[in-house]
Amino acid sequence: MKAKLQSQKNVLSRISEIVIRGLNPEEIELDLRKESNIWVVAVGKGALKSSRMLSKKYRKQILEGLVISQDLGVISESFQIFRGTHPIPDIETVASSYEVLSFIRNIPKGDTLIFCISGGASSMFTIPPFGIEIEEIQDLYSKLLKSGASIQEMNIVRKHVCDLKGGKLAEEAKHLNLISVIESDVPGDDLSTIGSGPTIPDDSTFVEAVQILKNLKIWDTLSLSIQEHLICGVEGYIPENPKPRLNEHPSHTIKLLSGRDLLKNKLINFLENEGYTVWVDKKSYSGDIQKVAKEICGKAISILSGKDEVTIPAALIYQGECSVKVKKNGKGGRNQELALMAAISIEGQHSISVLSMDTDGIDGPTDAAGAIINSNTALMARKNTIDPEKFLSDNNSYAFHEKVGTHLKTGRTGINLMDLQVVLIN
Repeated sequence: MKAKLQSQKNVLSRISEIVIRGLNPEEIELDLRKESNIWVVAVGKGALKSSRMLSKKYRKQILEGLVISQDLGVISESFQIFRGTHPIPDIETVASSYEVLSFIRNIPKGDTLIFCISGGASSMFTIPPFGIEIEEIQDLYSKLLKSGASIQEMNIVRKHVCDLKGGKLAEEAKHLNLISVIESDVPGDDLSTIGSGPTIPDDSTFVEAVQILKNLKIWDTLSLSIQEHLICGVEGYIPENPKPRLNEHPSHTIKLLSGRDLLKNKLINFLENEGYTVWVDKKSYSGDIQKVAKEICGKAISILSGKDEVTIPAALIYQGECSVKVKKNGKGGRNQELALMAAISIEGQHSISVLSMDTDGIDGPTDAAGAIINSNTALMARKNTIDPEKFLSDNNSYAFHEKVGTHLKTGRTGINLMDLQVVLIN
């Protein structure tokens, strides 16, 4: 069993290398008129990589570009790079966002703007409405992240407390030929949710935003400025975001890069070459983390006991994004917490290993992408007087994985293709 678990760990460790390689330049194909003047804006965790791809493929046509990224870097002399923060925006993020807004407003009428959006843009591309301070937005974002809200719910709220999201950026670019290159990091590839849809019309409303905050029981804890802004929207004093088929951009092309489609085939080929029968979850999961962990571990145990049609050795692939309701003040991220739940669930089972990682390389507010655990992880922790259930109840998964040596640390990968779980069963 020990040898099998070590072999599984070796295979799972190599998966992060596949994720890091991510997109290839040839995977972005755009129908660009050679005579058109092209300008580029890229925002999000994948901004540097997408900008480099475009610069390489269309360098003779691109006049100038502007990027908001967590990390600074070099693209070409035609590109400027500004900093944005994630998962909570700061004053520097706001300044960078104003740079983008000014850049777009000053592009000559009739030129082409390629706007690249990737995960993280909901935080890294933010301008608070008049009368709301960035500190109030930070408080709102922090409470949303701990509330157990889905990504769709969080972004409905975010779109109604920002001057750029929910299609409002597209309104600023109506004088241009707009091309949105959107790298999906959300289940179902909902365009209006990815990065809070700065160039995508929004069919949600102020009423929905207020109701979500009340359902999450955080409405009464928010600043009066945010409450007043949302109430003014509900009462019609502030216009709703641009709506589909009503006030869409007059010349808008959308190129969707689907997270599932880009990564799935690469993983299948790799795992089959390693001798595994590969099963892929057909849907992108969402919802409560406990439900997701139970489904993943239940499938693995069922295969191990011969009660499932998938045969051993088996590899299971899941992609999606779950929600976590944070009750304690521990440190971690949803992938580390899911891995800890899995370690407890599969304890004592024969030769099962689980990788759970955020494909952007940063899980929650930590330096870890996630963790790799196996059916022996919780048992060995107990032998060393480490109580897995205690760390789980404290939302302190980072400390658990640090103590038992199960962290996966890749650094930022430059892409964001949803969370990934791979389960190996021998």
